[in-house]
Amino acid sequence: MASNTSVITIPLTGGLNVAVSDQMIKPGECTELINYELTTTGRYQRIKGYERFDGQPAPSEIIGADLPGFPFATFDDFLAAYRAERTLRTDAIQPVPGSGPVLGVFRFNDVVYAFRNTVDGTAAKMYRSSGTGWQEVTTPALSPDGNYEFIETNFSGSAAAREVIGVDGRNPAFRFNGISFTQITGPITPDQPTHVDVLPSQKLVMSYRGGSFVYSEIGNPAGWSGANGAGEIAVGDEITGIDVQADKATAIFCRNKIFMLYGASEADFQLTAYALNSGAIAGSIQSMGQSIFLDDRGLTKLDRTNQFGDFDSATISQKVQPLLQQRLSSVVASMIVRGKNQYRLFFSDNTGLILTMFGGEVMGFTELRYNFVASCTWSGEDSTGRELLYAGGTNGYVYQLDSGNTFDNVAYTSSFQTGFMAFGKPEDKKRWRKLVIEANSVTRVECQYRLYYDYADPNIPLSDVLIGAGSKWDLSDWDDALWGGASTSWNDEYIDGVSRNLAIYLSHTSDYYPPHIISQFFLHASPRGRRR
Repeated sequence: MASNTSVITIPLTGGLNVAVSDQMIKPGECTELINYELTTTGRYQRIKGYERFDGQPAPSEIIGADLPGFPFATFDDFLAAYRAERTLRTDAIQPVPGSGPVLGVFRFNDVVYAFRNTVDGTAAKMYRSSGTGWQEVTTPALSPDGNYEFIETNFSGSAAAREVIGVDGRNPAFRFNGISFTQITGPITPDQPTHVDVLPSQKLVMSYRGGSFVYSEIGNPAGWSGANGAGEIAVGDEITGIDVQADKATAIFCRNKIFMLYGASEADFQLTAYALNSGAIAGSIQSMGQSIFLDDRGLTKLDRTNQFGDFDSATISQKVQPLLQQRLSSVVASMIVRGKNQYRLFFSDNTGLILTMFGGEVMGFTELRYNFVASCTWSGEDSTGRELLYAGGTNGYVYQLDSGNTFDNVAYTSSFQTGFMAFGKPEDKKRWRKLVIEANSVTRVECQYRLYYDYADPNIPLSDVLIGAGSKWDLSDWDDALWGGASTSWNDEYIDGVSRNLAIYLSHTSDYYPPHIISQFFLHASPRGRRR
């Protein structure tokens, strides 16, 4: 190798950046980053899969020793038996009975519950998961087509008195303790509350169409007597969400305004305008220490709205703003993943965005592309403290997210492409000699990669790696990268190309192997003079 060869280190951090030109993108940031997520140290990790759920044995929980034919003569024999059993388990799991999308899903006392319209679409039913699949729960008659929202709470102080309160914009609110389902008669007609939360002072807060919210008596979510401390406050705009904050504050989100309700009860309640030209899109509001939500200007944290007012500088999503602008009207749901410091936003075209935070700062964004369209989501913990994630689909299935290594028994692809990197010398040619890929994995990993030179200019001579400048999905023209099961390993790929800049594309497809981390690249290059 030439003596003037230098080694360029490219830490893979920063996530997606589709808002600036390539020469403004930092090395390691990506113009495409699909089905990867950022770890809390900023590295790119393949996401886990998802699988359908109804309470029956999970496809991902197969034990090899229980498979017929164990022990197996070869790994291929094991894998064939494993896949066959996984298919049997997947096929046994059924959608929630009825028609249309799943209207809402939540977990309570280690049981998953879901709502869906009846087959004829004239009513809605509630179902519980079980070892034999979905079982109907007896409820009062429910109107169809609700958009359910739930809050787990406790109005008595006793651990045994935990319950779920839910609203859906089509029926009265309800309270459910795992045994009895009781509707709450609200103070407004039609009695169809849209959003809900509970104050630390044990007042139930619910919004209604027309731009007002109500608060109950202390400790009595069914009590609406003004003489006992209940009341109603109008805000003059349709409410899109309610989110309790710290320090006796509750954010009341409207589509184009934000109000803050200070105080614990009617004795000290004070409603103030927090932002007069910023609001929240329904379904996008989540709490990560404080509220994060999507507005027309992008994703915003509540404190930044207070600091910067109604300006673009209040947003935290500038790097992915073009993607968000295209999908403002297609938001369907959101969730937080506490164990990964993530906020996830889902759209009606089966895509989503993952925002990873650390210490209150943005680590970066990546993009989701599932094989189903989400209609609702839920995240929380089971009785052991294990975090669980669920999504209802427009196809009627409930899926457990971040579970297994397939997309519902189908292999899935994770891929990313860096920006075109010139390393501070955009007019100077370089001869690229070797690409070193550093990966972290507990198993064998097979990836396919491709290099693009000078913005994939077809006039640039092709290297042994880049076979044409055509579609990156033409996998038969790619080179392979393979590394073994060491926790950290390097893979050397010898390349030969001359250009001013270079982009690296990498892809991995599997229906078995667990997620890996791509930590960094090392590029060996030598100078070749300035472009004339």
